[in-house]
Amino acid sequence: MIPDKATYGPDESVIIEFDEPATGGVLQVLHLDTCVARKTIEPGALSVDLGPFEIGGYGVTFGRDSTAIDVLASRWDRPRYGFVVRLAGDVDEIAVTRLFRRLHLNAAQLYDWAYRHSTLMPPARHYVDPLGQPRDMNLVNKMCAALTTSGVTPLGYSAVYAVGHGEADEWADALLLKSDGSPYRLGEDFLVLLDPAHERWLAHYLDELERVVADSEIAGFHLDQYGWPKFARRGDGERIDLASSFARVISAVRKRLPDVPFMFNNVNDFPTQTTAPLEQDATYIEVWEPHSTLGDLGALATSAWMVRKDHPPILSAYLSCYVTGAELGATEAATLVMATAFSHGASHLLVGEAGSALVDPYYPTNHVLSDDAIDVFAQWYDFAVRYGDLLYGADRADVTEFFAGGINEDVVLDAGGVGVSTKAQPGSLWLRVVRVPRGIVVHVINLVAQTEVAWDAVKQPTRSVDAATLSLSFVAPGARVLAASPESPTLELLAEIGEQQGSQDSSLSAGQSGVCFALPDLGAWTVVWIPAEELAAAPR
Repeated sequence: MIPDKATYGPDESVIIEFDEPATGGVLQVLHLDTCVARKTIEPGALSVDLGPFEIGGYGVTFGRDSTAIDVLASRWDRPRYGFVVRLAGDVDEIAVTRLFRRLHLNAAQLYDWAYRHSTLMPPARHYVDPLGQPRDMNLVNKMCAALTTSGVTPLGYSAVYAVGHGEADEWADALLLKSDGSPYRLGEDFLVLLDPAHERWLAHYLDELERVVADSEIAGFHLDQYGWPKFARRGDGERIDLASSFARVISAVRKRLPDVPFMFNNVNDFPTQTTAPLEQDATYIEVWEPHSTLGDLGALATSAWMVRKDHPPILSAYLSCYVTGAELGATEAATLVMATAFSHGASHLLVGEAGSALVDPYYPTNHVLSDDAIDVFAQWYDFAVRYGDLLYGADRADVTEFFAGGINEDVVLDAGGVGVSTKAQPGSLWLRVVRVPRGIVVHVINLVAQTEVAWDAVKQPTRSVDAATLSLSFVAPGARVLAASPESPTLELLAEIGEQQGSQDSSLSAGQSGVCFALPDLGAWTVVWIPAEELAAAPR
């Protein structure tokens, strides 16, 4: 089953398509642990119209098959970003949109679609991009139209401050200069960089963006930078603070194109503190060293979200381990990156095309995924969409460090001899606690089989942990506590197995008692939900 759109608005009918004629039976739509709709499917059906739904995330089950949908006031409330690079020749927009719908990717970056960095629209239908790749503007528009129909926003890539090597003289007064007076370059004779807020350049650049919107099917923009320099002299002698210049560009784009969606690339978190509060549609961070661990990814997501709470951050973390290691180990790494991103209220740009993963910043060198790997991504994206109401939202709070670990006994995870940590530590279960309007969410990310926690490194297969228990101090006996995972996506009521008594060892440790629950076998990521009505409720 695949939805006909990557995401839906509250006034749109949800249509589920079947790959093969249905055998007949009852399809169910679930919101968290509640069935909100049932539909009888007649034998031979190829699709079903479920009508509109209220805003939220839903699971859809039919026999052994399942998928997910979400209904959003704006897709930027829960962005899921993919990429497209094939824009000439045998382009298969049906295969691309099928993947985007299956993984619920609701925005697409069209990489290197433009004619030149300073002249975005091509002079003719057939052209080559700045790196010599053939392009066909008719196919660019065809791809964009197909994506739009599928509930995906197509964004055209554009660097905000690069011109061709041969154009340097024309923009001499705007160039960004090194301490020795030479211009900053990308490649020896490829691009030169200029101040994006230079008055003459900015006027030109805004005209270029406006022309793209007017003359193509591209809906918006992915605005790029390269992360350097941070400060520079300009060709006319002005001292330039690039963070300020980028902010001026973002504000100018929004003023010129008030209804056009766009996002800006904060390379390695520069300058997120300045740009995230501005009027763009997403907070996007391209991750590089020294942000090397899963814990670093989580910290980036949290710090970005704290700056702009209505924007779930998008982390662009390229997995070169798909090239340097076996696909199975790289996909294990991808699941841990997704667990980290999703549990921190973020998403991960990795997958696109008809089923490829990014391995470096030049998107055409992507890794074509096997069907088995795509199935894993579909399973994980289904889970994140289905439980988006527990993962995303401006009014959530990470309460890990004062609920669990150390002197804290509000949430106690016991896995026998297996280590438990509130940090991403190899050989342990990574425990996180998040308060959301619907209650408390406990995340358990399984790093037990791992000897390191680098995000871009092949990982060992997850070693399932059984017989773990969870003690909660803030619920009474008889409380409803539920758990699910990407492999077992239906929320299941946990069995209560008595009380656990803490031991007071200081004035800061109260020796709290807690109701103890048996956890299911812990795979790569387990989500435990304690509904708000169970917090400090009277015993049943």
